[in-house]
Amino acid sequence: MKYLKHFFLWILLLALSIQPGLSANADSAALPVSVEIQELSGAVNESTGQCDSYIRYPLLKTADAALAPAVEKINQAIKEKAHLSAYQQLLDSVQEGSTGLRMDCSLGIAARSGDGQPPFTEGKYLSILFSAEGKMLSGRPSQVYYPMTFDLTTGDEVTFGQLFSDPESAKAFIEEYLENQVEPELSTHLENNQLFPVPYDRFFLDSFGHVILVYENSQLSFLSGTSGAVSFRYSQLSPWLDGSPEGVIAHIPWHLYGMGAAQTETRSADALWAWLESNACLIPAQTTFSLSADLQKSLARFHVTTDPGFYPGGVSYEVEEPVFRGALILTDEKEETVTGVQTSQLDLYGVSTGSTTLDEAAAFLGREPAVRMELGEAAAELYRVCPGEMLIYTLTRTADQQPMTLTLYADRQGVVQYVKLALQ
Repeated sequence: MKYLKHFFLWILLLALSIQPGLSANADSAALPVSVEIQELSGAVNESTGQCDSYIRYPLLKTADAALAPAVEKINQAIKEKAHLSAYQQLLDSVQEGSTGLRMDCSLGIAARSGDGQPPFTEGKYLSILFSAEGKMLSGRPSQVYYPMTFDLTTGDEVTFGQLFSDPESAKAFIEEYLENQVEPELSTHLENNQLFPVPYDRFFLDSFGHVILVYENSQLSFLSGTSGAVSFRYSQLSPWLDGSPEGVIAHIPWHLYGMGAAQTETRSADALWAWLESNACLIPAQTTFSLSADLQKSLARFHVTTDPGFYPGGVSYEVEEPVFRGALILTDEKEETVTGVQTSQLDLYGVSTGSTTLDEAAAFLGREPAVRMELGEAAAELYRVCPGEMLIYTLTRTADQQPMTLTLYADRQGVVQYVKLALQ
């Protein structure tokens, strides 16, 4: 190993708070557990002075003697499930100029998001997703995922069934949805295209309201070589989620993700406006992404699935990132920066596509729209949305920031189906 770096991300796992109507353990105490992100770096590229190969992984720590066995159990499980020893040996073998190895980790559910991300309540569960790409243990350059979710009080790994009060009905919904919705969308973008059997033992709970099913590369992979993954919003799975005090999902602030938008308190609408105006982001992702970002860097990070498409005033792109399924990344004719994002899959601060009506959304948002108008078939086709009615809001920002617009598109039944955030 060339050298070892330590990057510290101290995460205090606090008490749980959830949407009214779901039970929470009021006596739950904050867990004195922290996470230290370790980075192992390979050879330095002499031409750039940068390390092109690295491994990043979380190391949990606690000073609480009662929690120490659970924390040690999780650290050992992380090493084994992510094959860290084997990847460290592989990293040592990487030569300058050869195929590199990049192994990173994303922390979900219990991890406190940093600045520029929506607030998220911590709890006693931690979900981790490793992504390794480049030089692989199997020999052929590729990309693989290693997901895992733990109970921090016991050290045990959480099973998929523990998320649900009715696991079998949830699985029936998931399989029907994969067959009818996901398979037709992804079929032309895949190298390996076996959505079934569903890998229920391979899931990741991100910090933004998604259950992400992660496939083995040999079963499902995109043309880029990236392993396949399918994201489900909590609102889609809400009929079967276990909301009891012992349930994993019970500790998530559901109201942030569109659950019961009509009953959400005004402060959540304020939080939505503050989030949009300060972060210029519609779809929170595990990596930083916002309007005005460098287009090519964003596309390289999320992997384009098809050739760019026409969009009024510019170009649209679809990408492989699972939480961007059903979304378009928009740019202008210069194609230098991201100028907008449009999605049909959104749960954020009380606005939920597919269930929130336009009137509910307007009442919830609490601001007068700049425009409310009908959208006909021809215009809807141009903007790749549904015909019906649209609301446009103008977002004022600081003097040195470009104004934005938030647009909600409802179908002819009055239900919001698409949401767009764009630079004005």
